[in-house]
Amino acid sequence: MAYNLNVRNKIVELTTPKILPVIDNVYKESLRSMLNIFGNVHYLDGNGNRVKIKCSHGNPERVAGRLKADNTLILPMITVVETMTDTDQNRGRYQNIITETHWDAKKLRATRVLSLPPRPINITYEVNIWAKYKADMDMIRSNIFSLFSPDINIETQYSRYNKAFINSERDVGNVGAGDGSDRIMQKKISITLETYIPSPKFCFTNTGEIKEFGV
Repeated sequence: MAYNLNVRNKIVELTTPKILPVIDNVYKESLRSMLNIFGNVHYLDGNGNRVKIKCSHGNPERVAGRLKADNTLILPMITVVETMTDTDQNRGRYQNIITETHWDAKKLRATRVLSLPPRPINITYEVNIWAKYKADMDMIRSNIFSLFSPDINIETQYSRYNKAFINSERDVGNVGAGDGSDRIMQKKISITLETYIPSPKFCFTNTGEIKEFGV
């Protein structure tokens, strides 16, 4: 259904102040989902026990600093940090307004729900693997790559289908441990998540006004 310019301008006006919290929540929820995925990676210890690796959000420079300052961090471990985000023009939708129909079971009637198209974005994460032994590093790296064939679906509360794929990997080198006796190996894996920022939804009231849907 086509809507006139006044309706679209009103939807844009109502969307602008409400979209910032949505954007913030999308980034937080996406990071939380990434941490959940990599928080379920395991490796086999020297006794053949399957051990879950601790995964946390952390800037690699700060982690390296902690490793140099003390030896209390339990290795191996994985850290994840967001490094870049941009709009994906190839997945963009150019409809002026998206119209959906919502059935109200209590009022026994359908409501037209209006919104601007969701904005497709690509979020790039840096996944860092930290390990004392090459055998552990190789095992963790292989387990991570086995999750992607060639991509993996990252589910969030905003979208059930969000494709993530590996861009690249590289060895960073070694970091000195706190006691000075060990060198800690570090590997970086770059991963991009393709997701969307949904727009707030609005509907027409009985008096012809446009208000936020669900409020």
